[in-house]
Amino acid sequence: MQRIGVIGGMSWESTAEYLRLLNQGVRERLGGLHSARLVVATVDFAAVEPLQVAGRWGEAGDLLAAEARGLQAAGADLLLLATNTMHRVFERVAGAVSVPVLHLADVTAAAVREQGLSRVGLLATRYTVEQDFYRGRLAEGGVATLVPHGADREEVQRIIFEELCVGRVEEASRRRLARIAGDLVAAGAEGVVLGCTELELSLGAGDLAVPVFPTTTLHCRAALDVALGPVPVPVPVH
Repeated sequence: MQRIGVIGGMSWESTAEYLRLLNQGVRERLGGLHSARLVVATVDFAAVEPLQVAGRWGEAGDLLAAEARGLQAAGADLLLLATNTMHRVFERVAGAVSVPVLHLADVTAAAVREQGLSRVGLLATRYTVEQDFYRGRLAEGGVATLVPHGADREEVQRIIFEELCVGRVEEASRRRLARIAGDLVAAGAEGVVLGCTELELSLGAGDLAVPVFPTTTLHCRAALDVALGPVPVPVPVH
């Protein structure tokens, strides 16, 4: 089993989900007392968020690149940047290390294509829906995106930062997210991407009538595919 490095803390609420999903996935695949081999770095999100607001992405990228180098030095064989928004600085992080860094949008695009879809609604922070670093990467993978506009975009941003990032999961907000996603479906989206790692804490497959693509879950599954390789299927004994 390879060792997975996780750059988290943005927010730690979703990073905790990464750790749970990675360990749960290993147990499901290998059974018994198996658990994931992990090295984890969590940054102080209160230091990163102001850099996002100010558009100081280079500084944020340098901070995360330093964490990536530390994880590689600690023995990580591959890395996960456990946040969709900070894939804005993916190239800086990936360029700082020699081990693979799995891009969330690539993993998500592959999952969408596997379902035979090519156009999805994207719920995410305003940085992710307004800038091209994520939507463009999905487009390179053959997936077009529809995004919320106006007040809906701001409402998604508010729910993420004021509620989910601080551990508040409100039923009223879940309904609002489902309504916003439903509007994207009505506009032509064939599925919905939960393009912020915290959104899975609120919204799920049962909330919509179309396929839902939970990026945190997909990222963890892809990492385990690499870290574990093909898991042998037991041969029945006759």
